[in-house]
Amino acid sequence: MKVSTIWAKRWFRIGVTALFWLAVWQAAAVLLPKLLFAGPVPTVRSLLSLLRNSEFWFSIAHSLGKIASGFLLAFSTGCLLAIACRRMPVLRMLLGPLIQVMKSLPVACFIVVALIWVRSEWISVLTAFFVVFPAVYINLGEGLQQTDQGMLEMAQLFHLTPAKRLRAVWLPACLPYLLSACRVSVGMALKAGVAGEIIGLPRWSIGEQLYLSKLYLNTADLFAWSLVIILLSLALERLLVFALATVQRKWGIAA
Repeated sequence: MKVSTIWAKRWFRIGVTALFWLAVWQAAAVLLPKLLFAGPVPTVRSLLSLLRNSEFWFSIAHSLGKIASGFLLAFSTGCLLAIACRRMPVLRMLLGPLIQVMKSLPVACFIVVALIWVRSEWISVLTAFFVVFPAVYINLGEGLQQTDQGMLEMAQLFHLTPAKRLRAVWLPACLPYLLSACRVSVGMALKAGVAGEIIGLPRWSIGEQLYLSKLYLNTADLFAWSLVIILLSLALERLLVFALATVQRKWGIAA
């Protein structure tokens, strides 16, 4: 089957699915009061209006910067601690209860508690760290545990340098686990970070804009901002997957 035919069928399925849900959305908008539920047309009209507003772009940049900071901090910390725990099982035992608490505690509960400790401007950083760190730590730890011991012994036998061991043994074993963790956690980080902003209401943030839209019953703006969050989540996930795929190609790793 030609590549063009495959792509045509794929886009056809995407188009049919999109049209179906747009029709459901429009039907719900017709049946429900406009004050409570905005249809596709008012939402797109509101989105186009927001795109012309500099405050819209500043809020997105401000929120994404804070959430990305929390994500990167969690990613680096999770990687370092996962590597350290492989060498020190006692550390893994000590961190076990903390990881379990972070996995079990509802994000909203953590946000309320965290606002006692930090100013609202930093809540999205802390919340993103809270949801990303366990995913990276657990997935990378699993990848390190599943690394082929025979390959490690062979690398030691042939006296490979640390850089060559990283490329030949560790990255092929761990990169799929990191890819899985990143794909799941990037969307979680954005959702949790915005949730923290809605509760903490830091100035110039996506969460603040969502709260103001709800406060003034501007349903079209509320739906438009929600659509922006969905699109940002999809775009960031695609960007991250592309970056990791680039690393795989550059290092010649089959993941």
